[in-house]
Amino acid sequence: MNKAAVKVIKASTDTFADSAAFNTSLEASEEGTISNKVGGKVTQVSFENGQSVSAGQALVKLDDTDIRNSIKSSEAQAAAAQAQLNSSESSANSSQIGINKQQTNLESAERNYDRMKALYDQGAETKVDLENAETQLKNAQTDLQTARANAESSSLSADAQRANIQKSQTDLNTQRESLQNTIITAPVSGVVSGKNITVGQYISPGTVIGKVENISSINAVIEVKDSDLSYVKLGTKTKFKLSSEDSKEYDGVIKNIDGAADPQSRTFKCKIQIDNKDGKLKPGVFGKIKIVKDENKKAITLPLKALGGSEGNYYVFINNNGVAKKQNITVGEISEDTVEIKSGIKDGDNVICTNISTLQDGDAVKALAE
Repeated sequence: MNKAAVKVIKASTDTFADSAAFNTSLEASEEGTISNKVGGKVTQVSFENGQSVSAGQALVKLDDTDIRNSIKSSEAQAAAAQAQLNSSESSANSSQIGINKQQTNLESAERNYDRMKALYDQGAETKVDLENAETQLKNAQTDLQTARANAESSSLSADAQRANIQKSQTDLNTQRESLQNTIITAPVSGVVSGKNITVGQYISPGTVIGKVENISSINAVIEVKDSDLSYVKLGTKTKFKLSSEDSKEYDGVIKNIDGAADPQSRTFKCKIQIDNKDGKLKPGVFGKIKIVKDENKKAITLPLKALGGSEGNYYVFINNNGVAKKQNITVGEISEDTVEIKSGIKDGDNVICTNISTLQDGDAVKALAE
């Protein structure tokens, strides 16, 4: 009988790091929208998709001619209001001097009238003199009232001019802020994407013209079950690969775990921060995250190539004294090239690890050491 030459490996219980793998998608650690606060015609665009920019860097320039003209007009109005205020304050000061003078005249007229009244009552002054003194008193009272009215009018005028100056200053501040906003800057440092603007275009306030993504560190987002939270913890270190076949691994650390499960999927969203200073990882890319569950797990492990069948119906072949014996098994964690055996294999079994797809149960085999 022809014997199939196969390689075998002796099964044994070993200590290994048990890990869990999760599908993930990458997203920027920080993202900012490029938009404008004022409307206007675009006169300059200084960025392209994929360009790295710094926070505050000028990206777009809008036509500022109308705003500058408005600022000049408002400055002229503010200067005129200030001149009028100075005049009103001068009038108010003069009116106050007039009040003081009329107050003095009134006090003098009152004293003169009191003296004339006393003398008239004694018969020492004529009625005409008393009437003249009374007329002077009334005139002094009228003059004081007029001076006070003039002072109040000057004060109200000054208050009105102060209000005009404040309004003009507010308008100026608004216009100067609008002038600054004609230069649209990067909201955060990062890489530009989604450019949506051209020179000559008119844009309304709030138009989204692109976004900036900070990818110096990048987040890998995974969804974990409640049962995974025993080892998925803040600060836990992880490994990221773009694919199982990729040899390049990126170190990561768990930075955020949602406090509540999604009501539909019943899973917790978890964000893992990955250093990306070289910028090779991009948002939107898919990959695999590996998180160690147990550093010192003991179990039988076999090369993945020894495994036959499909999920729920795995098997291996054991070399039973030169005969291939098909053995159903249950498996645990499957990594890139090894598989954990939970049942069906015991220490010392000689497991065939080549020609699995062509072997049949009961085939004669010739064992070669793996």
